[in-house]
Amino acid sequence: MKNLVFCLGAVALLALTSCKQAAPAEEMAKTETPDYAAFEAKVAVISAFYKAYSEEDMETLSNMLSDTLQWSPPQYNGNQWLGKEDLLAALKNYHDNFEDIQWTSGVSTPQTSEGGYWSGSVFPEGSATSTPNDIRVYGTWNATHTETGKPIGAKFFALITVNEEGKISSASDYFDVNGLAVQIAGE
Repeated sequence: MKNLVFCLGAVALLALTSCKQAAPAEEMAKTETPDYAAFEAKVAVISAFYKAYSEEDMETLSNMLSDTLQWSPPQYNGNQWLGKEDLLAALKNYHDNFEDIQWTSGVSTPQTSEGGYWSGSVFPEGSATSTPNDIRVYGTWNATHTETGKPIGAKFFALITVNEEGKISSASDYFDVNGLAVQIAGE
């Protein structure tokens, strides 16, 4: 009887260990290393662009944009991509109507404001990446409406691409454009 139990145990152990399959090759591949230097370089370009915008330096703003820039404005326009001159005209319009334009980067949470610049993703799995191709920008713009002297603020989100030449080549902006008018009209 001992021999039978021993033999059955040996067969069971053999069966369990022989059924174990190796992990697929893609699961065993090393995780790609994030390119932190490229990310920081792109964030520096975006930060310098926002600084030039706050300083109303249209020449610097123009020089920082690719001539083939594609821009999606914050207001709905049928999802039409606009160009460099369209963005510069919009920025000039804000300069003409607002003073003391200030940028504060960061995601606003109940506890704090942190992490204004993000890139890469782990979800969804099919398109996960650690390359900083598109930079997600979160923050708040504050200014004073020139005509009324009223302060305004707008939570802001953008997707920005910086090309190999260090110029902004695409931007898709998101903020409540109507919210600016409501703040100006408010008593």
